[in-house]
Amino acid sequence: MIDPLQSKCGQRGLSEDLGPGGEAPEIRGLIEILSAHAATNRAASDALETRNFNLEEATIGDIHRAIRERRLTCRALALTYLQRIHAYSVHGPHLNAFVNINLKILDEAQALDEEFQVTGHLRPLHGIPVSLKDSIDTAGIATTAGSALLANSIPKRDAFIVSKLKAAGALVLGKNTLGDLSGSSYSTVNGIPRNPYKLNRVPGGSSSGSGVAVAANLTMVAVGEDTLTSVRTPAALTSTVGMRPTTGLISSSGIVPRKRNIDTAGPIARNVTDVARLLTTLAGPDPADPLSQRTFASFAANMKSGNGYIDFTSCLKNDALRGVRIGIGRDFFGGDPEIDALAEAAAAMIERLGAKLIDVRFEKDFFEHYVRDGLKTVMPILMYGFRDAFESYLAGLDADVPQTVREWAKAYSTELRNSRFPPEEARPSQASLVLKEALNHSSADEDYRRMIEDTLPMLTRTKRELFQKFSIAAMIMPYQPSFAEPIVTPREVNTDPSFVPAPPSIVAPNSIAGYGSEGFPMVIVPMGFGSAGLPMGLAIMGRPYSDGEILGFAYAFEQATKHRRPPRLAS
Repeated sequence: MIDPLQSKCGQRGLSEDLGPGGEAPEIRGLIEILSAHAATNRAASDALETRNFNLEEATIGDIHRAIRERRLTCRALALTYLQRIHAYSVHGPHLNAFVNINLKILDEAQALDEEFQVTGHLRPLHGIPVSLKDSIDTAGIATTAGSALLANSIPKRDAFIVSKLKAAGALVLGKNTLGDLSGSSYSTVNGIPRNPYKLNRVPGGSSSGSGVAVAANLTMVAVGEDTLTSVRTPAALTSTVGMRPTTGLISSSGIVPRKRNIDTAGPIARNVTDVARLLTTLAGPDPADPLSQRTFASFAANMKSGNGYIDFTSCLKNDALRGVRIGIGRDFFGGDPEIDALAEAAAAMIERLGAKLIDVRFEKDFFEHYVRDGLKTVMPILMYGFRDAFESYLAGLDADVPQTVREWAKAYSTELRNSRFPPEEARPSQASLVLKEALNHSSADEDYRRMIEDTLPMLTRTKRELFQKFSIAAMIMPYQPSFAEPIVTPREVNTDPSFVPAPPSIVAPNSIAGYGSEGFPMVIVPMGFGSAGLPMGLAIMGRPYSDGEILGFAYAFEQATKHRRPPRLAS
């Protein structure tokens, strides 16, 4: 039965249903679409149609099989996800994973059903509900970037990847909550999503709602965006699979920028196969994105098909690790002992699957300066380009949106401070501090030029040399040194004595993937749970342009372990 709490739909207003932190997670469009459906003569037949289909943990393959066998329609599937969102994101545990819902989704799903009736053919993502991080432009649906200043900003055009999703038959389900300007897990639009495995813990950011939605079976798959860590941390903390691909494999045009030469969209799903399916649709050169064209030119010929890439599911083999040399990134051990134990067990399984394991470390001075201290030495300078990139994006929006970083910084220091969800100000990555700092710098700064022309190529060269020195195909390591931390926002402060913080000297391997003149692809795959019931992900990082290969490694590990399990959600 996949019709949770249908009887509650429309019975009470959102403002009456507060979450654990006092939020009323208002999902624009959801009540309207469910109420309209309840008033039609389709409600009973739609509920009957899906009664015998188990939505939880279903895969894209399961959905397409059910559609081909006439056991499920795209319309009934979309409706059921809307009902689950209402049951678990608005009511119940108040997961707060969505900002907006696509008001046209049932009509779009009906059109896909009619297409299948006529053609008997399913497109690659035919009828598959996909939720999008709310920094990805979607025509007709607000794109907030997590900021109250963009709460009513509706793009005129789809981002390039949204057009590709629609062409593949995907249904845009809605827009996921994200950290304000992609800086954390907390939004000035609607607060913070809650980790479905423990509601007082963070889900990871900034694609926070995307990870929660996938983990809690509120969407089939999601598209996040990753600059420093924004796809991979939510995946690691929500027992999902998330991928930061080689930078430029996926076009970034139509996505709100943060670090334009580092940003990339990335797929999130509950299994590696669905990540590969989604990546196959998302990947491809974009005439409006020169980096995507350069990246396409750099990929090996056997990874291309015509003017695009191959089907990445063809890289998924159970024996992908056999005979492969894999480095264990020992620099990233030493955090929570339970996490280290999970990572050691993961390494042992990879060895049993036929891989040769080698302990690897970066050269000490390099690691300390550019990795351990990278948030001080690299990230701030990379943000010098934010002002130019962000103002270029703002120039394409309606005139009632503030057009300059100066106007934004003023709004954050004045009216937004007294708003329902005031800005965070504690960490350098958070929006209010990013905006203030952006007033002092631009991409014309000499330090920024040296970072782009000298430092990033050096970072790439050093990482490539590490792979060459040890003759490894990939590196593995725990993705975070601690489990999800208690939620602390301007609206609520949680404490939890079971939380074990990592020593300050132990850092996550987030920056080593994206920070460089070339991106190193990284997949996060579930590696188990700690004693408090919280999940953690294993990071598998490959060389640039080895996306298919590391997906194969992740698949082999996943199939041998099956660590993923859904959260227990109380309605």
